[in-house]
Amino acid sequence: MFKIKIIFYWITFKLRRKFTDKESLMSFQEKSFKRFALQTLTKSPYYRPYNSNTLQDLAHISVIEKSQFMEHFNTINTLGIDKEQALQIALEAEQSRNFTPQINNVTIGLSTGTSGKRGIFLVSEDERAQWVAMVMSRVIEPKLFKKQKIAFFLRASSNLYSSVQSSLFIFEYFDIFEPIEQLAAKLQQYQPDILAAPPSMLADLAKRQEDAVINIHPHQIISFAEVLYDSDKIYIEKIFRQQIKQIYQCTEGFLGVSCRYGNIHLNEDIVYIEKEYITHNRFYPIITDFTRTTQPVVRYKLNDVLIEKQEPCACGSAFTTIEKIEGRSDDILLFHVTNQFIKLYPDLICRKIAQYTDNFRAYKIVQPAWDQLHIYIESAAYEEAKVLFTQAIESLFEMYSIRNISFSYFNTIPVIKGNKIRKIERTFDEHNI
Repeated sequence: MFKIKIIFYWITFKLRRKFTDKESLMSFQEKSFKRFALQTLTKSPYYRPYNSNTLQDLAHISVIEKSQFMEHFNTINTLGIDKEQALQIALEAEQSRNFTPQINNVTIGLSTGTSGKRGIFLVSEDERAQWVAMVMSRVIEPKLFKKQKIAFFLRASSNLYSSVQSSLFIFEYFDIFEPIEQLAAKLQQYQPDILAAPPSMLADLAKRQEDAVINIHPHQIISFAEVLYDSDKIYIEKIFRQQIKQIYQCTEGFLGVSCRYGNIHLNEDIVYIEKEYITHNRFYPIITDFTRTTQPVVRYKLNDVLIEKQEPCACGSAFTTIEKIEGRSDDILLFHVTNQFIKLYPDLICRKIAQYTDNFRAYKIVQPAWDQLHIYIESAAYEEAKVLFTQAIESLFEMYSIRNISFSYFNTIPVIKGNKIRKIERTFDEHNI
């Protein structure tokens, strides 16, 4: 029955027309929301009182963030699943590394994201089938007469991800908590057709490919879970000789995927996205997912910073085109200049460094206090890299009249196993300045 559901949704997605204008897309979203409100929101004790029937009615529903989403877990979900019971199952799965337990055929998962704050997600069998169909139709197209082997590098597996297993795909879970040497050896033996991993892991594997530690030839590279920086993208694509397919996915939904031209498009046929603009083209997405029926996601604000592409994509899609997923709100560095705060966005910093040098294996910049920067560089020419990084950052500071910032340099990047990698990170609260 599960495979039949996948086939049904796959055909549905394949037959769905391509939206080339905003008017037809908005009309489709309106109909999708009406159906979602009637069939799902009426079953949620939290959302039932709102009586929302149109997208315009969404304005009457309060925007919700992760802490509130977890606080109201019991009343938001439509099956009466208890938060403490679900959390216990998720924590036991993390400890045992056995991710198959369910409650009433509902997959329970634990997420942390880059914030480190844990959350619980619920996914029914029907939702899993839709997710698999969406991935198969927009990410990993089946090949006739060939069973493809997928190497999936994850912090934690899930029934959601292993659902991809079928007569068309062999799914192999690679636990990123294992030592990289073990993972590389296992990957070498597996010889995947499709390699799917966070950018930091892809970069590590590319380095081992370059050093002839492994020799694999995947025909598709998929990046997800972390920000894919330009320097890493160029390096990974050069080593594996494949264009990277980017997925924008989080606990709250399958939000976007890159097209054949390499541009990320938001999946606006399954997710309605309101944009809270920070600058003229940077925004925080506020999402309403029409496919989440067990744990409705309605006006959920992410702290991702997305850069909207101003020019239309050559593929002709009416879906919003994202030039870059820049990071989280706390990836923005903050500085106090006279009577105002200056924000330096990750992309601006990375571009400035790229103007001065690319002679490094990797780097990470951490701002632990408003007047301090910790700069971690892995480079064969470490001393030279320190000088060039200083020049790059100081030239940026000069543009914004930023003064009296101390620099501390380190020649290794701190890594906590299983945590998502962030190239630029602010670790202090802006309200404590």
